[in-house]
Amino acid sequence: MSRPVLLIAIVLALSASRVAAAAGDVDSGPPGREEALRRYLQGRYLEQTGATEDALGEYYRALTLDPNSLSLLLRISEAASRKGERQRALEFADRALIVAPGNARANWLKGAALFQMDRVPEALAPLQAAFAADSENAEYAKTLARVAEVLDQVELMERAYARAVWLDPEDSESWFQLAATQARRGDFGAADSSLTESLELNPIRPGAMFLQGWIRESMGFPDEAIELYQRHLAVHTNDMTTRRRLIELLALRKRFREAYPLAQMVTAARPKDPDALQMQADLAYALGRAKEGEQLLARMRALDPNEPGFVARSVLVLAQHDRGREAARLATSWSAARPGDLRGLMLTARTLATVGQLDSAATRARLAVAAAPDSTEPRRLLAQVLREARRFPEAETEMSELLRRRPGDVALLLDLGIVREEMGDIDGAIAAGRDALRLQPQVPQVLNFLGYLLADHSRDLDEAEGLLERALARDPDNGAFLDSMGWLYFRRGRLEDARRLLERSLVQTGGDPVIHEHLGDVYQALHLSALAREQYRLSLAAGDANPRVKTKLQAVR
Repeated sequence: MSRPVLLIAIVLALSASRVAAAAGDVDSGPPGREEALRRYLQGRYLEQTGATEDALGEYYRALTLDPNSLSLLLRISEAASRKGERQRALEFADRALIVAPGNARANWLKGAALFQMDRVPEALAPLQAAFAADSENAEYAKTLARVAEVLDQVELMERAYARAVWLDPEDSESWFQLAATQARRGDFGAADSSLTESLELNPIRPGAMFLQGWIRESMGFPDEAIELYQRHLAVHTNDMTTRRRLIELLALRKRFREAYPLAQMVTAARPKDPDALQMQADLAYALGRAKEGEQLLARMRALDPNEPGFVARSVLVLAQHDRGREAARLATSWSAARPGDLRGLMLTARTLATVGQLDSAATRARLAVAAAPDSTEPRRLLAQVLREARRFPEAETEMSELLRRRPGDVALLLDLGIVREEMGDIDGAIAAGRDALRLQPQVPQVLNFLGYLLADHSRDLDEAEGLLERALARDPDNGAFLDSMGWLYFRRGRLEDARRLLERSLVQTGGDPVIHEHLGDVYQALHLSALAREQYRLSLAAGDANPRVKTKLQAVR
């Protein structure tokens, strides 16, 4: 309200009050009500001129005359909030709620004050109450969204920002935040649409190119993403997080020569960052610059010579570049220099497993178990190595012993279920899954494990569908869960539903060999031979040379 309009409002309000009281048309109210109104309006005028402290003085004087005035209590809370006096803002918002329980603005003022005081969990309830009482106020929606973001309540954040843009379609920032929220949730199609709306309103919004790049990358357009990340970095030259993401994407596209100088920049900026050193070393080996790679790995290990994790990182890089012997020597040397150190036995066992020497890895893992028979980690490592070596009965024995010691370990039950399935003991695998479900009936990974196991072996398909529906209800964009439900639909002959979910699952996962195979089976059942052939080919390219998939590919006509 402009100053002239507010002055006119003051005059008219006072005049109307006096005339009405003189004529006897209205109850003049308690003594001092007219004075309270005058001071309230004077306070509003002072607020408009920027004299907030003077305005508060008028409001306090009015409040002594009319202590239950909701308008005064709300105005004092708002004015105090603008001055940064959060405790006072909270106090008067609470007083307003005593006068008018459930009042939307009072709840919003209370929630905003708590949020500003870093009492974020307490802020949520009043802000939700404000939003529920008045869903037509965009400011309430946006404040609720900001609190939801801090509390990592992504679905609530999305609902609030969606409401904000519905109320104000010209709010580019809310469109941007909605896009970011949808991307976090994995709904990249919706995120792309929301970001387009934001960019039409504000094409130079900082961070927009990064978000656009992330969305395009996640939708399967890596080259577009690379260009967007590069444009973002041309403006935000110190954004090392995006630079790392660009390096990883370039490496995935085997554009190592472009990635390497970027990795050098990250390492120069953060010379003691083990992630940066590992990344640059990996690229150096990819470019055939083994000496540089070796020096970078040595620099990383020198950060803490007694930290086996740095040796394990070096092992991983060496193994990825067919330098298994070097990796094994490195781990063995570190362990030999520390006789009696359990970490050395564990490191060597993991290294030998990484480079494919599984029987030797199992031997080292057994030594670790003998060295620390009461520790569960060496036995867990042994079970993992035995499983990788396809020594399933031995792996089952070790897992059963672990479960005797840790009967509530759900992750271990699921591992046992996998081993039993690989042994051909489907009933035993299902039993392990049911044991896990009894312990954790709401965990989506458990629901998915048992649901997929039943579907894959055509057991109790109604139960399997119910389990997978519950898993997807908790994580609707999880690529693995979508694959499981798609595969169940295939088992039930619902081919178009299966195709829809499996195609979506591929986008979410980035191309898993098993999902490619599943989708190939669906295409083949739909008599789409060319598409089926391509999916089987992609499955073989993305994973191991699976003889089952090879047979399917050869059978496509």
